[in-house]
Amino acid sequence: YEEWARAMKISLRARRKWGFIDGTYEQPDDGSPEMEDWWTVQSMLVSWILNVIEPTLRSTVTYAENAKDLWEDIRDRFSVVNGMTMVSYYGKLKTLWDELANYEQIPRCSCGGCKCDIASKLEKRREEDQVHQFLMGLDDASYGTMRSNILVVDPLPSLNRVYAILVQEERVRTISRTKEERGAVMGLAVQAGHKSKWRGEIKDKSMVCSICRKAGHDDKNCFQVVEYPDWW
Repeated sequence: YEEWARAMKISLRARRKWGFIDGTYEQPDDGSPEMEDWWTVQSMLVSWILNVIEPTLRSTVTYAENAKDLWEDIRDRFSVVNGMTMVSYYGKLKTLWDELANYEQIPRCSCGGCKCDIASKLEKRREEDQVHQFLMGLDDASYGTMRSNILVVDPLPSLNRVYAILVQEERVRTISRTKEERGAVMGLAVQAGHKSKWRGEIKDKSMVCSICRKAGHDDKNCFQVVEYPDWW
């Protein structure tokens, strides 16, 4: 979620629309001539946000006409997904397991005549329980498939092996996200350049459009007539 939210924030700021999300631009009073423009922007922002959400998650998002409400709903639902790293998560579990092991120690044979090696079998069962606990605590959306693949392996991999696999997967995903974010930033830079170029072509700033009542263009070039460009 954090990477997605950061990329969206950069994109909206580049289009000067972040103020509608953080509450800087407040809703006009009922009956205000600006009310229609307000809802036009809200519909556009809601459409943008929904279009960049995974299709499998889009249907689960709460319906909202206000972009700020939609943003807050997504944040409340998904911001906990990327809470802690794999190392931190495993470290917390390991601490709890060690404390529990001190209270529930595996019994050892005291007669010296046992040949079934029950202690080793109990140790192995405890480790298998820890593997299941470790896997069940992972986020379903991010690691559900990998968890299923590990659980079907027979015999079940050791705890250390499972931990190593997941740490490696986390590193690969981190590298992939970094590359995607760099690509998004470059794309936004290009869009911002197009926007600046378009603005630089305005020759008569005293010109006022009779449709939107804004300066800098005439009726024929109004976005409400020719449609808004991608960077708007």
